[in-house]
This record gives sequence, C-alpha cells and structure tokens, in this order.
Amino acid sequence: MTDNIFDVPSLSRRAFGLGALGGAALFAGSRPLPASATPLTTHRLTTVGPEKPVDRDGLGVNGARIISAENARQWHDPAFADALAAVGPGLLRVQGGTTSQWLDWRTGLFTEGDGGGFAGRNDGRPPILLGDWAELARKTGATPIFDLNVLNSTVDDQLDMLRAAQRLGMPVRYVELGNELWVPMSPYSSAFPTGADYGRAVNDWIAAIRQEFPQARIAVAAAVAGPSMSLLGPRYADWNAGLYATVRDADAVVFHPYWIVDPIAADLSSTAAGGVAAWNDLAQHSIADVPAELDVWITEYNQMGKEATAPLDRLPAPPQTWAVGLSVAAFTLRALAEPRLRLAVLHCALNGVPADDTGGGGTTNQALHALISDGSGGSELFGRTALNWALTPVYHAVSDGCRVRPLRLDPAPRIPAALIVPAEAGLVDAFTGVELSTADGTGAILVNTSDRSLRVDLPSHLAGSATVYTAAPTVTPAFVVGDTVTETRTTVSGTIDLPPYSETVLGTP
Repeated sequence: MTDNIFDVPSLSRRAFGLGALGGAALFAGSRPLPASATPLTTHRLTTVGPEKPVDRDGLGVNGARIISAENARQWHDPAFADALAAVGPGLLRVQGGTTSQWLDWRTGLFTEGDGGGFAGRNDGRPPILLGDWAELARKTGATPIFDLNVLNSTVDDQLDMLRAAQRLGMPVRYVELGNELWVPMSPYSSAFPTGADYGRAVNDWIAAIRQEFPQARIAVAAAVAGPSMSLLGPRYADWNAGLYATVRDADAVVFHPYWIVDPIAADLSSTAAGGVAAWNDLAQHSIADVPAELDVWITEYNQMGKEATAPLDRLPAPPQTWAVGLSVAAFTLRALAEPRLRLAVLHCALNGVPADDTGGGGTTNQALHALISDGSGGSELFGRTALNWALTPVYHAVSDGCRVRPLRLDPAPRIPAALIVPAEAGLVDAFTGVELSTADGTGAILVNTSDRSLRVDLPSHLAGSATVYTAAPTVTPAFVVGDTVTETRTTVSGTIDLPPYSETVLGTP
C-alpha cells in the first residue's frame, strides 16, 4: 500500500471513452458548484514527506505518432529532432506503444497480412529503423525504453533487437514487455486469456533478458484499476491479480492512465484540474495495490482531447489549451514526487488536429495532445504546443542526482473537477508543487490551476530568481495563429503571487 503524499481528502482510448458515455449524466449531476470569490488569502508553503532521488531519465516521451506516411517522414526531419531536443525529455520510448507490437525492427515496416494491426500502412511510408531511433536518442540526450513485441515475436528475435540497439550506442537500461495487452479485444485476449497467463508467459522472457542484460530494469503490463473499470469485463478486472500472483523477477509494473473531462460541461475548472483528479484515482486504486517489491512505471499518460469521429465528435472535449497543459503538468509533478514511481512517459511526441481515422490503426492523428504539432489541420509545423510550454520547464529542472519533495499550501485551495474516465467528481487541489534540490542549490516548480491568484509565503531558501509562465486558459499555442504563453523573469522573496492558470519556476531549476 502507499500513502498519497499530496494529502488527497486507461484504457484503450476510444473504446473506453465510448463505454464511459453512459455514465456522463450521473457524474455531471454530482458536480459541485464553483466556489464564490473570496479575498486573497496568504498560503503557507511547506514540504511533505522525505526526499526522493530522481535522475534525468525519470521523465520522457513516447515515440509516437509514427503511423502515417507523413508523420513517419517528419520523424526523419532534422527540424523535428531539434524541436524535440529543445523540450529535453530524458526518456524516449522506442517504436512507440501499440506500433511496437506490429513493427519488424529489422525493416522498420509494419507486419502485412491477415491480423496485422497496421496492415496496408506501409505504402509511401519511410521506415524508421533502429539507427534512426539511436540518432534521435543521441540528439535529444534521451535514454531509450524498449517496448518489446511479446505479441507477435519471439524472445530470441527481441534479444537480437536489443543487441543491435546496444551496438548502435543505445543503452539497454529499460525494457517493457508488451503494450496494453490487457485490452479486451482480439488478438490480445487470444494470446493472453488472463493476466496470469501473461505473467507465466513473460517469466521466460524476463529470465532470458536478465541473463544477457543484467543491468536492465524489466517491467510488465498492468491495467489501470478503479470502480468504473468493471465495465470492461472480468478479464480486465482480474488482470492485475493474476499477473501479480504469477510473474517472477520483474522490476516494475506499467500503467497507462488517461483521463476524459466530463463531456456534459467540459468546463475550465475540470479541464485544468483533470490531471490532479486522475492522479488521485491512480494512486488510490492502482499504485496502492502494486506488490511492495515492484516499482511503478507510467509509459503513457495524457488528457483526452477533441475527437473527430461520431459520436465522440459531439462531445465538447477541449482542444490542447493552456488549461490542458497545466493539467498534464500537475499530473507529471505528482508522478515525479511519488516514492514508488520510477519513470513517467507522456504520450506523445508528435500530433496534430484529429481526423476521421483517428483510431489506433488510423493513418493520421489521435485526439491526444502532443509536445510538438505536425502541421495538420492548419497547425504550425513543429510548433510549441501548450503541453510543450508546460512540460519543458519540468524536463529541464530534472537532472541526474536530483532530489525531489512534494509541496503543499496551507490552507489548501480547492477547485471542482468532474471526469468520466476515471469516474471522479468533487473538489481537488488547485495547487501542485515540488521542491528540487541539486548540488547547485534548491528550486521549485509551482502550478496554479485555479482562476484566481494564490498568495504564497516563501521559505527563505526559495527566494531569488523566478520564471512565470502565464496565458489565458483557452489559448491553443501551435494551433491558433497568435496564441502563445507569456514567459516572465523576475526576482521574488518573502511572498509571491501565483497568477491564475500559471506555472512558476523558482531558483535552481
């Protein structure tokens, strides 16, 4: 079990979103009303719990999207590599997630023929080879996570891939055994009828990888848990228990938390607070049940965006606004400070405006928010999105040998949030913060997801330089011409006013 250090009083994206629609009205009915305006209160900033050591490879990005011919070409563009390097992710998930289960690593092409998850997608698509991944890892300084193909390949073949990657200069430090194999659909259910079957199957993989790459950390695929997940059937509901009972000598379990704002309103408060609500649910229902000997990895996470396909196109889901960026930043900081969590990887690196074939096997874009826009739908080519603005300061603040500790405000400001995935409605913290210490000093990152300023008493060791990122919560950088985030550098001591919808970096970071 784990305590939630922030004092709290996914799913196959499209399929799970559709399954949740029936409950939307129920949760909308329980939405708390926005709090009335109150005079500015001075909040005391304090640390919570012990420090956690972190390295630069604690945060990163999924190697997606790489499906369409256009996106694959963009992964070869030096301008994209420059844009990704500027963000500064410490991890790069090689060959992405679902794509990793259908790619031939020797050719960089998708498996053709019956049952191929991306059959027919190779036409006009330049392959992305291991050498290309190695070059991108070198240019960004990111450590690779290898998502092995346990669905359609063999352990011997995948060991060959790891050997080839190592010869190309990529360290074999993190290995993930498959992607979302708990999804309640064929071929996953045919290959692994239960979590116990999966656990027994990968035990041989773990032993073989451990023998040749003893330094590698190896993680297995677990399912995000929670009361609303029972809708996905007994295989999904029982997956983790079976896995935990049978897997041997793994180092970690992997979760993929995604969240969807209540579609009845999709208001600013729920949008900005969604990351905190989603983190609270993950900590309570998933991380708390992980066996004590296993670390936790998150190799995909994000807030769902605007879909283009019926009936999801009728939902007033938010585009990638600054409010979404702050939501994801708050989730990221809470993940960074969680003692049991070793790494967190955002999905995804490159994306654009959703199109009709936005599903996992589609040729264009999913309605998920990326760090870099791909030029589709009038977006800026390789532009800085809201997530880019919100997460770049976080990635840059985390260095090898860093120590992190969560921060809280007293009294704690709360705002309403209503999600349908996971099913959550209530008040959550409007503030998320962490303190980061290195040999050079101590700094902090403070996120205010509320619509009002927060006046904060600063401890003396956090006085000094400050960089404040602010924008209207509805701006969509890289998607609307002229929309951007304002970056202001200043010096603070004594007290600081955190602007509404803002991210503030103090000191060393």
